[in-house]
Amino acid sequence: MRLQRYLDQESDWPRSGRHILAQFDDDSIYVYQAYRPSIARFAVEHQAFGGDFSFGRMSWIKPNFLWMMYRSGWATKEGQEHILAVRLRRAFFDELLRLVVPSTFDSRRFATPNE
Repeated sequence: MRLQRYLDQESDWPRSGRHILAQFDDDSIYVYQAYRPSIARFAVEHQAFGGDFSFGRMSWIKPNFLWMMYRSGWATKEGQEHILAVRLRRAFFDELLRLVVPSTFDSRRFATPNE
């Protein structure tokens, strides 16, 4: 994984359009997720999810570590005390993006042809 100081990255960021800023290579992408202690400890110990983890629960992953830290209250919110970096197969992540549903309604996106 190539690391770079956060403030040194800004000049490389796209100036317009929709983009995902993340650590990735041809095969994988790193995303971040906040978990309660029992889930995180099990995942670190077994290098897989299990124990109290629910595969049926929706999860909000973030491709940016600082954004995940901010959203979790800097790992102080209840149930979000542990932040894990999760390596996903790139093909899986790309499929997730294909299936994504916006979390905010946009009437332009769902306009009927008669409108």
